[in-house]
Amino acid sequence: MVLNIFKRNHKPQIGLDITSDGITAVLLHKKSKGFSLKKLAYKPFSEEVIQNGLINNSTVFIETLKKLFDENKFDTKMVNIALPSNIIFLKTIILPDLPLDELMIIAPQEASKHIPIPIEEVNIDFDVLENTRRQEETGRKVDVIMVASAKSMIKNYVDHICDAGLNVTSIDITPFAMIRALANAELIDNSDYMYISVLIGYENTDINIIHKGMPLFSNNVPIGRKNVIDSISHSLEIDDSAIEKLLPEIALIVPGMNVEDLDPQLSKAAAVVRNIYNNISSEIQKTIEFYYSQNSENKEIKKIIVGGSGVCVKNIDKYIANRLKIDTMLCNSLNNIDHNIDENFTNGIKIPALVTSVGLALKGLQD
Repeated sequence: MVLNIFKRNHKPQIGLDITSDGITAVLLHKKSKGFSLKKLAYKPFSEEVIQNGLINNSTVFIETLKKLFDENKFDTKMVNIALPSNIIFLKTIILPDLPLDELMIIAPQEASKHIPIPIEEVNIDFDVLENTRRQEETGRKVDVIMVASAKSMIKNYVDHICDAGLNVTSIDITPFAMIRALANAELIDNSDYMYISVLIGYENTDINIIHKGMPLFSNNVPIGRKNVIDSISHSLEIDDSAIEKLLPEIALIVPGMNVEDLDPQLSKAAAVVRNIYNNISSEIQKTIEFYYSQNSENKEIKKIIVGGSGVCVKNIDKYIANRLKIDTMLCNSLNNIDHNIDENFTNGIKIPALVTSVGLALKGLQD
């Protein structure tokens, strides 16, 4: 069984982004030119549902998902989902440049050398990077992206979604969903450069170096929105509901910012969350340095694009740009998609947090 990450579907499906704090659903409509947003919905979990990447509170998960669909009257039960990158294995491997049917025979054999669990316990998918075909001393070679996840992990997600009355059409991974959304928004379209996508989730951050719409290198670090909330809670001694109200008002201090009249509570909150985003910036820098150290031919990084629910305070893009001296922007995955929702908030969720669900909803519609 494969993950069907690279499978292309041609009918509209709901992009279902399942995170530790809630579920986001996006349905797009394909027009003669481009796409329009048909429906968007978000519902938070009332209590902890996901631990270590697995759904372990079945009752709350199924109830939340059913309510999300019932209240918003979605007209399809077909969904595309994404596995979080901390429970998948992603690697680019080098294989002989053979016809696709032959590659698919030898790819699992090669994959078994890289996957830390028995090959019979995982589901695997592959995609050939066509633009990497080349001649080496040992013959013609090509790069192949390999994605694998434990069958038990996949079954955990699929079974719970099916128990809520929905059908899983395809399984993706969060970095690929984000890249698909960025490509549609024309944010990674210059093939002369590399880009970096940074998806700050609830518990983890995915960092991907991208060229020609494909990840060259990926890094996952255990830092996310949860760290932001916990740091504010410990520092200001306020509950989660008060923190959620405070977050949109917090601004990371950047050069040129007037801080003289800053509210003391906001100033203290900005100071504690700065450590979180400083750590994320450091991880981005480490990812870049490691990639450059392993590759002789490197293109310039044109831009860092940041998305995810961890984009929850102001000036994140300016802060990272100032730290790393690389142009940085917040992701608006609704570029090139007709919509009439607010640029800052919709249903309690910020636009940058929609990148995974939009990327999942786009799957197959671009073909």
